[in-house]
Amino acid sequence: MDELERAAQILDRLRATLEAELVQARGQRLLMRSLDTQGLFERARQRSAFNVQLAQLEQALGEVLGAAGRALGLAPVTLVGLRKAVPEAWHHLDACMAEVRALASALREIDTLNQRLGERALRRLRSHLSALTPRTVAYDRRGAHCPMDDLSTSCRVA
Repeated sequence: MDELERAAQILDRLRATLEAELVQARGQRLLMRSLDTQGLFERARQRSAFNVQLAQLEQALGEVLGAAGRALGLAPVTLVGLRKAVPEAWHHLDACMAEVRALASALREIDTLNQRLGERALRRLRSHLSALTPRTVAYDRRGAHCPMDDLSTSCRVA
């Protein structure tokens, strides 16, 4: 069936796209360690382009599988129905889908790790900045801690 062959081709492109993105996502850790802001902004632009490409491929896959189901006379087009209608062609598609699911899961794990590393880098940067620019503080006559304005040289007296 021609539609199922096209679906297999789309799944192969999905797999290749996810593999390339995995490599890029793993390299993002180095950008965060070195606090390379330009590199991180470029990486965000690349990720946005990846998301657009992935959405297009997913939509094309849905359309092709829907066309395959309609050509086979399946009223509600489902993966289970396609599996029952053409079991010999379905094995290859099922293997491709399993690879895509595994790659997507690996990408999700790397994204979670990168998010945690990014949050840690942000906390570290904020602590360095707060150490470099401390807030001026003073104590009132009761010993209470009261922050002062940056340009103020006196404190309120209660």
